[in-house]
Amino acid sequence: MNPFHFDGLVWHWPIAIYLFLAGMSAGAIFFAILLRYFCLGQDAWKSNFVRAACLIAPLAIWAGLGILVIDLTKPFDFWKILVFYNPLSVMSLGVMVLMVFQVFMFAWLALLFARPLTRLTASRMPFIGKFLAWLKPHEASITGLTMILSLSLGAYTGFLLSALPGYPLLNNPVLPVLFLMSGLSSGAAGALLLGVLMKGRPDSKEVKFIHKIEIPLILIELLVIFTFFAGLVLSGGAKLEAAGNALGQGFWGWIFWGGIIGLGLSLPLAMNLFMTASAQRRFSYVAFTASMSLLGVLLLRNFILYTGQMTML
Repeated sequence: MNPFHFDGLVWHWPIAIYLFLAGMSAGAIFFAILLRYFCLGQDAWKSNFVRAACLIAPLAIWAGLGILVIDLTKPFDFWKILVFYNPLSVMSLGVMVLMVFQVFMFAWLALLFARPLTRLTASRMPFIGKFLAWLKPHEASITGLTMILSLSLGAYTGFLLSALPGYPLLNNPVLPVLFLMSGLSSGAAGALLLGVLMKGRPDSKEVKFIHKIEIPLILIELLVIFTFFAGLVLSGGAKLEAAGNALGQGFWGWIFWGGIIGLGLSLPLAMNLFMTASAQRRFSYVAFTASMSLLGVLLLRNFILYTGQMTML
């Protein structure tokens, strides 16, 4: 069987890229908020790693939506899903989450950069300063809702696939949790990689803070992957067959064991533990570790999407 072309294949790699970018956007803004309130304080906007996360969050979601629109059968009709909502449709609810997420994300970003924005626009656009002053008393609520919406968006990428009843591997209640964990991981990795490329110090407290969270995050992700496939194996029947097709010795089996478990999870975990134990964080270590994490998440999205469509009820 060709790993990229087989009977029953409906969703191709552009959907995997969309799911990857949406998860990374959610994870990036999540970690930007953590850095702001638990690491850096009021001057968080000056950090290259926070700035990197704040660039990734909107750009990733826009790029993902662009890929999704282009992949539609009728791309010029995409506006209809933005106007007409069906509360019983997972896709429609997901679009609603995407829209509301962006509103609160930009509101939070405006508050984060309020001081430089007010200073830059004071003479020509004073209304921006007034708007930011109006937003300021609502900062706690905006932050809380942005966090909730980022987690919802990360989980939604999994719900989108798990709502397909005819595919035993995809129709798995653990999938939203797996995609949420991997989305948070990709957001952290993206912020680290772009942050060091923007001349952020690899031994800064931001990097140390993110690495402390990344280690348990990777361990949880490994546990969720085990739970995901253990549930399939123990269920027997078509679910067992789906697990066998995914984890076998073919192309996708090598991608799972070598790419996802090996390069994408085990190697970053070992590198994070090494950097924590040695207290040595260099550009090459941080950039390489973050790149492997991003590769692992991208491979995971493609692996789940393609192998999930190989077995049908």
